[in-house]
Amino acid sequence: MGLTENFNRWYDEDGFTFHAEMRVPFTQCGPDGKMMLFDFLRLTTDLSTEDIRLRGTPIEFLNQHNIARFVVRSAFHFYQMPKLDDRIEFITAEDKSDSFQFNRIYKVLDSEGNPLISGVSKWMITAFDTRKILPTKAIEKFRKLNTVPLEKPETLHCGKIIEPENMEKVGEETIRRSHLDSNNHTDNAYYAAFIINSLPDEFATKPLIDFRINYSKEALYGETLELFMTKSAENRIIVVGKKQDEVSFISELSF
Repeated sequence: MGLTENFNRWYDEDGFTFHAEMRVPFTQCGPDGKMMLFDFLRLTTDLSTEDIRLRGTPIEFLNQHNIARFVVRSAFHFYQMPKLDDRIEFITAEDKSDSFQFNRIYKVLDSEGNPLISGVSKWMITAFDTRKILPTKAIEKFRKLNTVPLEKPETLHCGKIIEPENMEKVGEETIRRSHLDSNNHTDNAYYAAFIINSLPDEFATKPLIDFRINYSKEALYGETLELFMTKSAENRIIVVGKKQDEVSFISELSF
């Protein structure tokens, strides 16, 4: 058996739906042999970034034009988390944009074409120097934007999550150098690692069914997040990260 394996990447005829084949590696799986939520979220960022690179706006190009890109909300439904050595097909597409938000859909299929994960996310762009929010049309001069709404995949509503009252503090996390991405911002996937690490052990072996998160205020290098948790219903948990009493993120998980 050879040491290399062919994995294809391609677009549908619409020019917006990007496909990438891959095999789930050992380093992305936890003790249960399944892909970890943290690594899945990194994958969504990596492949959406690859998509916009192939369509003419790589991160370096955006930076040169004083534009920073960041995710503000996401929601995912898990039929079954991919497992170690599974060959999967990852699909992502930029949906029709709003005035100030880019909408993106995701699907993950197994080798037989069965759905494993579906989801949506919302992204925004800012001026790199001032962090002023820019309209989506600021990208139009660099790449074509989709104007046709796509079919929405099954997932929870990718909307605002309301912070409950009387939450219990369950831990703290300090932002370290290893949490920063190439834009010198906290990699959004690390918030998922903080969330999973804060959960009671009883949920460690329960399959995750739905996950959604709102990103509000970035935790910067050296800052400490306080983590708060509550059960909003049986098998449903809300985890909030705060810095100096300001909400950094709020998430909801269903098991």
